[in-house]
Order: sequence, then C-alpha cells, then structure tokens
Amino acid sequence: MSHVNLITGGAGFIGSNLCEKLLNRGEEVICLDNYYTGHKSNIAHLMDNPKFELIRHDIVDPILV
Repeated sequence: MSHVNLITGGAGFIGSNLCEKLLNRGEEVICLDNYYTGHKSNIAHLMDNPKFELIRHDIVDPILV
C-alpha cells in the first residue's frame, strides 16, 4: 500500500534523505520547503520521479494541500 507523505523542510539534509528513502519504498512524497536553510540541489535528483512533488512554501503561512 502506498502512502502520501508531506515532508516539511524536505530540501534540507535530513528532509532530502527522508524524501529519497520514502520514494525508494514506492511511496509518494510532497516536499515543502522555503529554501532558507535547505537547497534545491539536495533534491534535484528526485525531481523527475513522478511520485515526488515540490512546493516552495514557508510553513508560517497556511497552505491547503
């Protein structure tokens, strides 16, 4: 069974590794990051995965997913 996971701070060191691990398990990942401390280069290799979605957003503002 596949899950959809929302990873806040997904472009950071820990978040990007978590995104990759979940994708390798076949799960869907929505990565939310504002790039204050994370870097797009940490997740660049995941961008072509159809189960990966990136949203640039700061979690201090509400978001509807």
